Amino acid sequence: MLDIPRLVPPSRNFVDLLRSRRSARQLEIATLSEVAAVVREALKADFIGTGPQEGRKRKRVISAGALHPVKCVVVDPDAHAVVYDDKKDEFLSIEPRNSVLLADGLAKSAAILPTANGHIISLIADVRALSIIYANPDSLLWRDAGAVLQTLALVCEAFDLGFCPLGILGQELADALLPADHQFLGVGIAVIGRRVAR
Repeated sequence: MLDIPRLVPPSRNFVDLLRSRRSARQLEIATLSEVAAVVREALKADFIGTGPQEGRKRKRVISAGALHPVKCVVVDPDAHAVVYDDKKDEFLSIEPRNSVLLADGLAKSAAILPTANGHIISLIADVRALSIIYANPDSLLWRDAGAVLQTLALVCEAFDLGFCPLGILGQELADALLPADHQFLGVGIAVIGRRVAR
């Protein structure tokens, strides 16, 4: 577990926040504490089900069946990766299984938005999670991923940070960071950083 200070966003009017949110394509590196605060605020579980509610969570982001299959890995410019454990509300350092594949995934992200020097946010989804209660969960998985991206964007705005989704799925990062037999799907990549002053 990493000891990352907890930050609280400044108080802002929600309508103003909605109206000011824009993707930021020119970014400078933010601290890991700032990026972790965004991820925690968006994905922290306020309730974890037990018994008949096993597998369900209550969070700020919507999810089909309250199952929340989308997880978040934060990768810094030096390719150090941390994953957010929403059950324990902890950030854990992870060693990549395949550093070449990780470098390829990061290079692909940098090529899409070379002006964004920030932390890469890799969204990965447990493809089995929604099948617990849904017979055809594929479209729900993608909707959940979109909801996570939107929530991260709004939370970044609340913390006065820049956010830009890259429009790629990032399967390379999932494959690089997780065991070979994993059942996770790359469902989105974004960058978080400080906006470059113009």
